[in-house]
Amino acid sequence: MRTCMYCGKELKQGETCTCTQAAAHRARKQENTSDNQTYTNAYRTETSYRTGYAGKDTKFERARARSRAKKAAKQGIPPKDTFLRYIKSALLSPADAVANPTRIGKWAMLVVPAVLGAFLWLCVFFVMRGQSVRLMHFVAGAMGLGGGDGLKLAVTVPVVMLSGVIGGIVIFFAHMGIFWLINRFIMRLKTPFWEFCLRLTTAWVPLTAICVIGAALSILSPITIGVLLLCGGLLTAALTYEALKNEWSAYPSSKVLYSLFLGYFVLLAFVSHLIFI
Repeated sequence: MRTCMYCGKELKQGETCTCTQAAAHRARKQENTSDNQTYTNAYRTETSYRTGYAGKDTKFERARARSRAKKAAKQGIPPKDTFLRYIKSALLSPADAVANPTRIGKWAMLVVPAVLGAFLWLCVFFVMRGQSVRLMHFVAGAMGLGGGDGLKLAVTVPVVMLSGVIGGIVIFFAHMGIFWLINRFIMRLKTPFWEFCLRLTTAWVPLTAICVIGAALSILSPITIGVLLLCGGLLTAALTYEALKNEWSAYPSSKVLYSLFLGYFVLLAFVSHLIFI
């Protein structure tokens, strides 16, 4: 059975994959083919042909470009996409994004848990505080005009967000490491760590946006923010299952589901022990 080199989808004889990377690869291949076709003149006024090469690159640059193209083709890895385009696709089409994620670098991938942790910690702080935040009270406290409570709040918020950045990155490596170990020793797949992280990181992007919105709407009641975070967590769990189902497409859905349960059990046990240390 043939499979797509980008998303792993099983293909029938003669079938082509419709995922984003495969479609883009076919479009580039067709464009290169059309550029290299022989130029024909109906009136036979010239006998030369034209190609897409303009002749301005040096011999060293052409050799380097061929070497990079061969390396990328051998690895079967599509080129990296821009971070903003990655975020946009993950927010507008989250299910499609986890199925066919666009590639980003390692440091760009770490931005997602850092931002998520900062605003998640902030939302939890507002919920545990037990009352809505008055914007003018917070601004006055930051300017030293709001009295003791306002100043304390203005100082506490940055500290909470900084601790959230650290906590988000720690949870990121714990989450990805647990599921990567399941991928390696239960599913028996040798996927590189950062390649495996790409789908699961994409599943976190909608929750990150929800936490940012929740922090911005801190003037609402704590119960409303808590419900918003709960719904965001359920959405993340559903997207994580979708990501793992595409990553482990060769295995039954029931095995993927129980592996998801195992991974979350170990992760939540780790986080619980970390909190109550």
